[in-house]
Amino acid sequence: MSEQEKRELKDKLEKGLKQSYEDLLRRKAALGQDMVFADKNGTPRVVPAKEALKDYEQRSHK
Repeated sequence: MSEQEKRELKDKLEKGLKQSYEDLLRRKAALGQDMVFADKNGTPRVVPAKEALKDYEQRSHK
């Protein structure tokens, strides 16, 4: 596999993972569900999906 092919595959995977994560946030927000994240110490943190989606959209538009 050439370096160009590796870069293209990496870009495709990153795009797919990003889209999947956005879809998950939107679906959970629409259903009024929560998301569970781990903080920097690995402790679980429960956040309403609507809040997580709002934070994600603000970060991704900067």
